[in-house]
Amino acid sequence: MLIIIIIVVISFILLVVFSKGSVDLKEVSKMIDHRDYERARTLLQKKLQSSKFSPDAHFLMAKLYSHAEQDEYTLMELKIIIKYNQYGSLASKDEIYRMMGDVYLKIGKFDEAYQQYLTLEKSYPGEYNIIIHLGKILFYKKQYEDAIGYFNKALELRPNESEAIGGLGMSYFQMGDMKKAKDSLEQAVQLDRKNFTAHYYYALYYHKHQLFDSAIGEYEKAMVDKSLKLRSLSGMANCYQLKEINIRAIETFEQIVDLVEEKGDKIRDHNKRQAYYANPFNLDIRYKLAEAYFFDKNFSAALEQWQEISTVSPDYKDVSQKMQENARYGKDRLQDLLIMKEMDYEKVTRYMVDFLGYTVKKLTMVSKEKVMIEAQPNTMDVFQGVTLIMAIRIFNPVGERDISKFHEKMQKQGFKKGLVISAAGASPTGLKFALDKPIDFVGKNQVMRLLKRYEHRV
Repeated sequence: MLIIIIIVVISFILLVVFSKGSVDLKEVSKMIDHRDYERARTLLQKKLQSSKFSPDAHFLMAKLYSHAEQDEYTLMELKIIIKYNQYGSLASKDEIYRMMGDVYLKIGKFDEAYQQYLTLEKSYPGEYNIIIHLGKILFYKKQYEDAIGYFNKALELRPNESEAIGGLGMSYFQMGDMKKAKDSLEQAVQLDRKNFTAHYYYALYYHKHQLFDSAIGEYEKAMVDKSLKLRSLSGMANCYQLKEINIRAIETFEQIVDLVEEKGDKIRDHNKRQAYYANPFNLDIRYKLAEAYFFDKNFSAALEQWQEISTVSPDYKDVSQKMQENARYGKDRLQDLLIMKEMDYEKVTRYMVDFLGYTVKKLTMVSKEKVMIEAQPNTMDVFQGVTLIMAIRIFNPVGERDISKFHEKMQKQGFKKGLVISAAGASPTGLKFALDKPIDFVGKNQVMRLLKRYEHRV
């Protein structure tokens, strides 16, 4: 009896060990679908570290990066699968090529997307989805006549298909043939009320012909599609401006800025977030909102938008000049920062560190003025080590003495990177000292911007 019990125990232990050693990729796929990204990533890394090549593990890693909108890493994983020319049970060769084409299309690499779908067309010459994708890609490449050829080919496969007819209308619109554009777009939205792209281009048609109420109506239908929401709201705001309904224009521009900031806040990498805020659409929206505020004599609100623009793009249009001319309307948040309670200062500091793209590991209130933070950069690629952050609230710029002590602490405790957050900035001697050191600074403009964001969030 004792021997049987021992055998059962040993069998159970072996079962546990082997089950822990194996990775069920179908379960990992479910984890990704349920947004359990960290657990999925850990298991996939374990699988990929094994000596045997696993196309399914690379596919799931690509899927994970795709969910996290890490498009370059998605492509990297897909290219590895294609390089080895081995395909698993979770995704066929054609599915890999299709996914690759879709990623290229998403990030605006239309030539690469076109090549991927041409490869698929050779395997499946009569498949509607491939033909319609080729039409869309050629449209994005501004080869409108070639796009029309593919959209007509798609209609031969599926007559009265709203998507293909809408594609024709979009192409005719871009080519300036407004009669054909109107006829095609009108037919497309009648066939399918959920063809939001056709609604958007129908709105552009009305907008171009100064039929602003009709344009607003079509923009409202188009914005149900999240990918078209910002552009549709922008069109609506412009219509309100042209109709001289400034209050509605301001409300709509504010809605766009809120959506932009909401998306920006989700980008964990600070540099990528800054690049997102600096893209032409986002800068243009803030500039137009500032103009609308200024026209409405809300000068302080206009100034704040110019300051936001200046933070990510200092040379944008005439922003610097406008900031100088209207500096007297600015709000002094530095004074608020200096006098707030320790508990509130800690909350503000945590918010700023989080917004800058770090996860706080340890926070110590050294004094009422100074907080020391050990923080991990939020990156999906490689471990970069913990950064030591000093947040300091004093009226004068941080001097060489404080920065020297901070650098000494970094060296003693083995930190390879440091960050100083100071609303008063750093003194010239302090900056000179840090010039050849791995220390970055977050100064007045950015701190003021973060304080304003914190105010709005609270």
